[in-house]
Amino acid sequence: MSEGHLPQPEREDDRLDSVQRFEAMLDRNDHYFFDVEEFEMIIEHYLEQSEPRRARQVLDYARQQHPASVDLLFCEAQVMTSMGRLNAALDVLDKIEKLEPFNEEVHLHKAGIHGQLRNYRKAIEHYRRALDLADEGLDEIYLDLAFEHENCEEYAEAIECLQQALDMNPENEAVLYELAYCFDLADAHEASITFFRNFTNDHPYSFVAWYNLGNALAKRERLEESNQALELCLAIEDHFSSAHFSLARNLLQMGRFNDAIACYQETLETDGPQAVTFSYIGECYEKMEQFEQALIHYDQALALDPNWVDAWIGRGVVKDQLGRTAEALADLEQAVHVAPDHGDALYYQANILGRAGRYEESLRAYERLNTQEPENLDGWLDHADLLLVVKGPDAALRKLREGELVHKLDPRYRFRTVSYLLRDGKLQEALLQLEEALMADHPAHQGLLDHYPEAADIPQVLHLIQLYRQ
Repeated sequence: MSEGHLPQPEREDDRLDSVQRFEAMLDRNDHYFFDVEEFEMIIEHYLEQSEPRRARQVLDYARQQHPASVDLLFCEAQVMTSMGRLNAALDVLDKIEKLEPFNEEVHLHKAGIHGQLRNYRKAIEHYRRALDLADEGLDEIYLDLAFEHENCEEYAEAIECLQQALDMNPENEAVLYELAYCFDLADAHEASITFFRNFTNDHPYSFVAWYNLGNALAKRERLEESNQALELCLAIEDHFSSAHFSLARNLLQMGRFNDAIACYQETLETDGPQAVTFSYIGECYEKMEQFEQALIHYDQALALDPNWVDAWIGRGVVKDQLGRTAEALADLEQAVHVAPDHGDALYYQANILGRAGRYEESLRAYERLNTQEPENLDGWLDHADLLLVVKGPDAALRKLREGELVHKLDPRYRFRTVSYLLRDGKLQEALLQLEEALMADHPAHQGLLDHYPEAADIPQVLHLIQLYRQ
């Protein structure tokens, strides 16, 4: 629908006047005249209020007064879309296209509907046609086109569209955010760093670009450079809480816990109290072994959101550190209740249950973890170690081999397998596995000696370790 040329506040006043006049007409069972733009505004009002049937009533009345209006056909297409009658909306748009074959709005509407129908290829086709016809708003069309390429998992094409959008409007922040997201989806962190570094060279006051650069550098574990980018972002926009949050995350990873806490507190001042922020502050205190302060902040997180699973896990871990095992298990049980598929909740619950001698419950928790999060290597290793205690090396080895498909090439997995083979008396197989593991990652053999010190007393094992020493 046409937005007209009135300033927004004045247009809103006109829209409300038109709606009130129309409703007064219905109350009096009278007939008033409205021009097409007034009808558009009334229909727009009801659609925004999620009253498509009322909008349809207005449309029927409008047609009686303006039967030849193309603008009202656009209104009809929008009403049909709002009512979920998407194919009917496409039929209406086909009619408009015959009357106005060079109207880009037809293709924009069609693209949006095909997107809803998950006909992503058709949506892409119509966005491309709209680009050929449109004279303005091209950056927004490229953004919508990028979304459809993302739906097709065509991330390179989406990135290209977003870069073209920025060529036309480098100040479009939505495009900058989406571009960073696409680089992530494509696992193209180096390309992201290169792009946003070049972009910040050309647009040094774009705080969103500095923020994206900081996050891309962090994903490559280039934390000092990431911090510099985020600090430049905050120098431009000091109340940008997302940048404070990213900087705090870096500082936490770097072990600069007090600095991280100060950064998280900045976000509290900007955004107000949030469970996630208190939970991360709790984690900082936990890392510093200031356990009472950690518990205070985890409790503050749960006061804001009783279902914040990370705070329940944090409480459980801290109470375990303090030797309050029963309370720790109660908190972790609540974490699993809140988020049954949460890998960390299951892992810590299984671990504490095992150390508490509640082996059957621990094994069940590990089994769930292995099923739900097979990529969690610690879950397999600790599960196998518990079976080693309860049922012996053969059971431990069988369990570890269940995770072989995911972890076969991991050095920890390989040397742990060697440990179980040696314990089970399968010396020749152990030596073959050990040789492969040493060729792949010789320094990691310390994990074998830590897990099974008796391996150092086996001459063949020592010979292989010496043979493959780098």
